[in-house]
Amino acid sequence: MTFFKRNRLPLGIDISTDISLVAVDALSGRFNVRLAESRQIPAAPESERDRVCVETLRAILRDFNVVERRCVIAAPLGDAHTRLFRPAPGMRRAEAERAAMLEAETIVRWPSRERVIALDPIPGASEMLLSVARSTSIERIAQLAKLAGLEPVAVDVPLCAWRRAAPEADAVLELGAERAALFVFGRPLGAVELFGSHAGERLLAQIRATFIQARRDGIADVERIATVGPRERCQPIEIELAADGYDASPLRLGNFESPSWALAYGLATWSVVPREWPAA
Repeated sequence: MTFFKRNRLPLGIDISTDISLVAVDALSGRFNVRLAESRQIPAAPESERDRVCVETLRAILRDFNVVERRCVIAAPLGDAHTRLFRPAPGMRRAEAERAAMLEAETIVRWPSRERVIALDPIPGASEMLLSVARSTSIERIAQLAKLAGLEPVAVDVPLCAWRRAAPEADAVLELGAERAALFVFGRPLGAVELFGSHAGERLLAQIRATFIQARRDGIADVERIATVGPRERCQPIEIELAADGYDASPLRLGNFESPSWALAYGLATWSVVPREWPAA
């Protein structure tokens, strides 16, 4: 892994239905947003979509005269899974990595050649973070970034990126055009639920059930929920959740309310904290 000592951090790049780019500086332990931009990917045939993505990303870099080329990208939601991994007492790094490869087989059913596996220390915890992602999805996004002239230096999972974007919340509810996603933050990990494009009472029932299950599993007792998405979709759900006793409101980043580049901000604030291998 790379340890960044410069105040200027890698860009955060989110490539999904839109393309978002965020550049931040680290100032006295806080993050200052220098640039935040989201652009819709123009409609194009499936065979042309990647080319259009690259052109859109190049246009953002050109229009804002972005000099930094290092970037952190997100593993596509649905193609990345995280679990806590507990090394056995006295286990060495190489042994833990072999054990993690075996455990990955219980998490996803993809062939081994399609898996990318990462094992990362969690600051202040004896457990580690085991991440399993589909290699083709990661390779595609990394290749798009490279074709636009960027240098991917890290891949993050959305749960961790959203946690940095909304540190005061217990959960983030993202309402997109194609699906809804709920990220519940626990210690030291959390949970992710995907709800498809459901709306209304069905979606509310799924959200409530997720909160109840998170409390039963000891993940989190959710109180504060940050919403991200169009106000016409978020506001009715916020009202219903408030009636249930939750504190649900739009995610705020500085003067921006529920910005479309919020996930890219979480990626841009990615950092590595040095930590020793868990002691025996």
